[in-house]
Amino acid sequence: SLAGMNKNDAWLFWWTLYLTAVLGVFLGIFSLIRFQADYCLIIGVCLTLSVANIIGFTKCRKDAKKQFQQFATQTIASRVSSTIQSAFSVV
Repeated sequence: SLAGMNKNDAWLFWWTLYLTAVLGVFLGIFSLIRFQADYCLIIGVCLTLSVANIIGFTKCRKDAKKQFQQFATQTIASRVSSTIQSAFSVV
């Protein structure tokens, strides 16, 4: 179903974000051990971007949940108020 597919897509997306950061840490350790400063610079940039993605997408996910809850509350409130108004209106 669509819900299961979205759940699998979300799982893959989040794990890929975390795994790229972990892979960057391991590559950074290996480049430090081998004293390859140019690779350390590249890996540092990649890690910075990976962490920025993780932080940004985490904030967006929290904000999206909050906005969805507000939308649902407003929609229910407007439906209830319109139902009450139509019940007491004279046709």
